Amino acid sequence: MNPADGVIMAGAVVAALTAISIFGLKTYRILKRIDSVLGVDRQGRTISERLDRVENQLFPNGGSSLTDKINRIEQEQKELKGNMAAFERILNAILRRESERTERAS
Repeated sequence: MNPADGVIMAGAVVAALTAISIFGLKTYRILKRIDSVLGVDRQGRTISERLDRVENQLFPNGGSSLTDKINRIEQEQKELKGNMAAFERILNAILRRESERTERAS
């Protein structure tokens, strides 16, 4: 083997080791990022525990979920709308009587 081949082989080995090192470092950084996203948060909860909390808010559970609260607000809004319609009918009847009374008095 001549000296030029040895230099070329050493260069190839260094290049391969450099490429492997860069690949390993990039893989480590990606895995570290994935771990920070999927890992444990500041309160010590995992991603599945956090998603469970969100999921529990999406389905009725007897009163404390977001869905239950929205349903309650909707029901209260319907009741208020009915009360306002009744109040409007009563007020219109009173105004009509008052108008008729005023017309008779004139």
